[in-house]
Amino acid sequence: MHNLIQLSIIVLLLPLLSFVLLIFFNRRLPRNGDFLAVGMLGATFAISAWIFWNVIVVGYDPAFKLTWNFNWIDFGNVPGVGPLKIKMGILIDNLTAIMLAMVSLISLLVHIYSTGYMTGDKYYGRYFAYLGIFTFSMLGIVLSDSLFSIYIFWELVGLSSYLLIGFFFEKDSAADAQKKAFLTNRVGDIGMLLGILILYSQFHTFGYEEIYEHIKAGDFHMSQAWLTAAGILLFMGCVGKSAQFPLHVWLPDAMEGPTPVSALIHAATMVAAGVYFVARIFVILTVDALHVIAFIGAITAFMAATIAITQHDIKRVLAYSTVSQLGYMVLGLGVGAYSAALFHLLTHAFFKACLFLGSGAIIHAMHHEQDMRWMGGLSKKMPWTFVTFTLATLALAGLPLTSGFMSKDAILAGALGFAEVEGGGIYYLIPILGFFSAMLTAFYMGRQIWLVFFGESRTHLKPAGGHDDHHGHDEHGHHEVHEVPWAMRMPLVVLAALSIFAVYSPDPLDGGKGWFMHLVQTPETVVTAGMVSENMSAHPVSDVQHEPGIEEPEADLHIGDLAAIENTPDPEHNENLGSDHSTTAAHVAAEEHAVSHNAEHDGHQGEEHHGPVFSDPRQAAIAHATHENHDPAIMYSSIMVALGIGLALIVYAFRFIDPEKTAQRIRPLYLYSFNKWYWDEIYDATFIKGSLLISKLLAWFDSNIVDGIVNGLGALVRRLGTASGNFDRYVVDGLVNFTAFFIQTSGAAMKKIQTGKVQTYLVMVLVAVTGYIVYYFLQVMS
Repeated sequence: MHNLIQLSIIVLLLPLLSFVLLIFFNRRLPRNGDFLAVGMLGATFAISAWIFWNVIVVGYDPAFKLTWNFNWIDFGNVPGVGPLKIKMGILIDNLTAIMLAMVSLISLLVHIYSTGYMTGDKYYGRYFAYLGIFTFSMLGIVLSDSLFSIYIFWELVGLSSYLLIGFFFEKDSAADAQKKAFLTNRVGDIGMLLGILILYSQFHTFGYEEIYEHIKAGDFHMSQAWLTAAGILLFMGCVGKSAQFPLHVWLPDAMEGPTPVSALIHAATMVAAGVYFVARIFVILTVDALHVIAFIGAITAFMAATIAITQHDIKRVLAYSTVSQLGYMVLGLGVGAYSAALFHLLTHAFFKACLFLGSGAIIHAMHHEQDMRWMGGLSKKMPWTFVTFTLATLALAGLPLTSGFMSKDAILAGALGFAEVEGGGIYYLIPILGFFSAMLTAFYMGRQIWLVFFGESRTHLKPAGGHDDHHGHDEHGHHEVHEVPWAMRMPLVVLAALSIFAVYSPDPLDGGKGWFMHLVQTPETVVTAGMVSENMSAHPVSDVQHEPGIEEPEADLHIGDLAAIENTPDPEHNENLGSDHSTTAAHVAAEEHAVSHNAEHDGHQGEEHHGPVFSDPRQAAIAHATHENHDPAIMYSSIMVALGIGLALIVYAFRFIDPEKTAQRIRPLYLYSFNKWYWDEIYDATFIKGSLLISKLLAWFDSNIVDGIVNGLGALVRRLGTASGNFDRYVVDGLVNFTAFFIQTSGAAMKKIQTGKVQTYLVMVLVAVTGYIVYYFLQVMS
């Protein structure tokens, strides 16, 4: 299997080569080198598909893992640390193989689609170069085996998205959107970096597997609080990249880039990176960190769904649906539905890419009109787009016989099981928000389908001086609308086909019977074994019997504490990994779930329950409760989806309820949704204007205090300099000048005497002698 490493390196480097060649030479190549970009991505997908076939189909092994690394930097022996090396490497497992195939396929389809959509753009070659670096960055994240290398590719993804979101940089809105995305993500990335540094300070390594082994063996001195903090800080990277509350505001504006870019961002690259990263660090997340993740995901899913129901821009509706679906994935990871969350990541990638590329086809055919209010009647004029878009919509809404139904319902079942095991209460808010969001999803997608494809054309109702498109085309009449060319149609057909349940499972009601959730199973947490230390608070518990069940621990142990008793060397020293409050009943219920789950697996392995058996009783309890809630989740979800679609038909198809009059009646709520919960205004009033106010205060302090002190000292020094100059001029220079004058004058006088003539000297001697004689006689006579 060593050739898999070599092939994965080729997969990684081909898009990078595409970027290098096109960024420098696209103007010298036929068609600006688009054939080169498509060809290299085709080769990338072909190799990725070969890896997928050998890992997933031929060499099936749920525990498959292949690693390779090399020393990137060797700092030698560092005092107090020891040998310090930073490694770069590749990790291939089942999830890697699936993600490689998914990312490369969607990127290839986006490349093909772009040959039709971007035709005539003056930066056509540069566009394909940017697609290459974007794909390279995401593939690097998928293949990384350490926090260090994933952070490098993480920032490259941020750079790539910045370039593509602002591709139409002549437009102020596009330039603003790229800056907004870049800066918002920096907030999350700073948190992620701090989390990486916390782990590195403890383990002196960036490698996933090495960190996992250290924690599992208890080979560290970090408290639960620090490990929880590290997990939440790492999760901040996902909050930024995967547009979770409160850093979700950048993603809807990212649609300012070309529509194929939106498909790539929303389906397979940037937003997928955050969920994938949380999946990679899942095994080191504490119970408290998972609770935070679950609530953030639930809030995000609900909030974005409530915003999508009032948006008019076809891409903005899809953008908020992406935020909502990402919330589902994050929610799934938080409640422990690991496999379901990643399953939804895969299925969502295909139907969301189909929806965005379908919206691009509609926008292209409508001469870059994006407002759904001026569309209508397109089902007859664009039948291929209509059928594929509708199929992807049904998958997003979660209707039976679609992939979205299986993956979303698996997450909701996990949410129900999680709330049940955690003792209910506030934890039931998570599945409630999840089910209500499912209803809203069905409603706003039903609204979109009707406004775009049914009824009569409303192009003539558009006010004059409306929307300006990206490329500067003039508005055209609806009668000119026609189906897009095959270069844009073919990707829609492929992606729509991948939105059908049969691709993933023979049972349309249970994704757990399919290949994905069989291969990508929820991993055993390593936090359980590692969070045991003598300096932690004591919690007497009994030892756990791993097979076939679990003995009864002490009654005062909280359900969260169950995660601290596996592999406990000293049962008198255990860290409470849950909340501080006591829920004895929840603990007993969880233990009963764990026992029955393990016993069921022993007796009926492979018959009913599909998934791993956990030695951690909390994970086992959640897995069992999730299995038990599978059918109720399907029932509740189906009811909510039916309500959502029914309401959309009542409002927009049958017009039993007038949406405009209803919006006027509930105008405050309508405006609250339409203005996106006013998050942009809140951030503008707080962080942006607050930053500007702080900047102004600092500028005032600098100009009046700092500069005042500097200027005052300058004036004092200037005055002292003036005084010093006067003293130098009149005293020092005066003495020097007087001395020179005296010497000069006396020298001039002496010059008259010191002539160098003997006669003069004789006369002077004679005068001196004569004067002396006269003086002498005058003295004698007196």
